[in-house]
Amino acid sequence: MKAEADELESHQRALGNPIKHCEALEHVAKKHGYSSWRACRAMLGDESDKPDTRKAAPPMQQYRSSEWNFSIDFPAHWNIFPPVPNNSPYEAVRFASKEEGDFHIVIVFRQPRDPKEAPTQWLADVQQRLEQAGFGNFKTGEALGGRGMVPTLDFDKPRDGRTWSCREYFFGAGTLLYTIGFGSNAPEKVLSTRDRMVQSFEVLPTAL
Repeated sequence: MKAEADELESHQRALGNPIKHCEALEHVAKKHGYSSWRACRAMLGDESDKPDTRKAAPPMQQYRSSEWNFSIDFPAHWNIFPPVPNNSPYEAVRFASKEEGDFHIVIVFRQPRDPKEAPTQWLADVQQRLEQAGFGNFKTGEALGGRGMVPTLDFDKPRDGRTWSCREYFFGAGTLLYTIGFGSNAPEKVLSTRDRMVQSFEVLPTAL
């Protein structure tokens, strides 16, 4: 988690939005379900003297769309797929991976929005549609994405004997709303990848 906080701090500094190391630690702790970094250390103890058994982070490559005016990094071993209009007319691109019996997918949506509309209304509209599709266990929140904190919506539903877990991140850009939607039947395996993708997301200036 300390290494993850270091990576987050470096990434935000590179984006021109430096954050304090203590803020990065707090963000990482809350991402992993702890109320604070202090609570995290109390539960796990200081593991600085233990061997590092973490897997190396997968190499990333950038997807950049001049048509849809955004860029996002994704794991180099994942594949790019075209949008599926039957799922949503606002799909721009899909990234997916199927490995070790698990399935992970990321969809970027781009749709018009009223600039005067509050983010709470975006989430309410999305939740209403998802409820009709059989999803439940909705939970709103915030996460670090791109150049600052963005609204999020978590939800899930049973699928093929497992739980299909999703999180969507919402980026307002003038009269446009970009949504990054994650779905996985093993989300705990791609938490770091998910965060790296969201934090790399950028709306290109011509879209503003």
